[in-house]
Amino acid sequence: MKKVSLLLFPLLFLFLATAVLAYEHDPRLNPAAMKDIIVNPDAVYGFSPSPDGSLSSYAEFDWTDPDLVNGKNGRLARIAYHESINEMYILLDDMRAEGLGTEEIARAVSAKRNEIRLSSYDGDPDGLAAAKARNLEKYGHEEGPLPDELFEQYGSWEEVIWKAFSANPGMDACLGLYDDYYALYIASGMIDEEEDQEASREYAAAVLAESFGENAPAGNDSEAAFSDLGQVSGWYAASVNTAISSGLLRGYEDATLRPGRTVTRAEACVLLARRLSNGVVEQGAAALAGVPGWAAAEIAYLVSEGIVSDTASVLWDEPLSVAEFRALIRPYVGKSA
Repeated sequence: MKKVSLLLFPLLFLFLATAVLAYEHDPRLNPAAMKDIIVNPDAVYGFSPSPDGSLSSYAEFDWTDPDLVNGKNGRLARIAYHESINEMYILLDDMRAEGLGTEEIARAVSAKRNEIRLSSYDGDPDGLAAAKARNLEKYGHEEGPLPDELFEQYGSWEEVIWKAFSANPGMDACLGLYDDYYALYIASGMIDEEEDQEASREYAAAVLAESFGENAPAGNDSEAAFSDLGQVSGWYAASVNTAISSGLLRGYEDATLRPGRTVTRAEACVLLARRLSNGVVEQGAAALAGVPGWAAAEIAYLVSEGIVSDTASVLWDEPLSVAEFRALIRPYVGKSA
């Protein structure tokens, strides 16, 4: 499969100074994270707990205060919590060495997980009380989920063991640790490898729009009459509106955005061209071999800049994965991809 040729290109623009862009891996691609957090541009790491998720008791904290977020009751406590999970690995190895059965191991590991969770609040009586209250409301007892409840939920003792080693990716995102434990989210089955995740149009437009920072060009009304604008995921909404207002994202002839549709290689290249040119692309370009007519002007711009070559052999209608989209634009927008 022939890919678009990518050549070195000068970095022409400033980046939005939020931790959404600082992450190597975008937490917004992880539904398990986003069910508990919201995008918060003012927060230290770009995210804060949602008042409606399982982290709601933390929503009122000042997530804009670097000292608080990075302090002993914030990021440092979270790191210590992750490190304490090593105790569970030791327990797992010891029990396996003793030849104990899967159910016995699952019961012991899940109980240890509950113990570690509560002990992470040492020195924080308010936090401990809140954690016990959440457990009481959710499970009916303060210590956390019981092994039999977990077995009923997951269907096997093997899955109970595996889930015991998982972590809340939303809290990690709020505390600047999402990349540190990204491999854990993959291994636990929370998300797929980026090679296996489809890059949606809303994701592609949002990532490129965010690279505008404070310098987004004026353009169309962000409330343009797209019939499916309401289908844009909440955590992409602000950035998609920037993409619309700047002319980066223009929709289809039927006045739809189709935000959840997988972006094609041609669409991704058009978005990239509009971004790099700040929307100033000369129209009326001559037809290029293999290039769809609607994308000719933008792709001609990329050809003129040495970014795309050999257009005839490119699969322009091919849908892109997140990894492929990132590889396409990363040389030009840096870590914001």
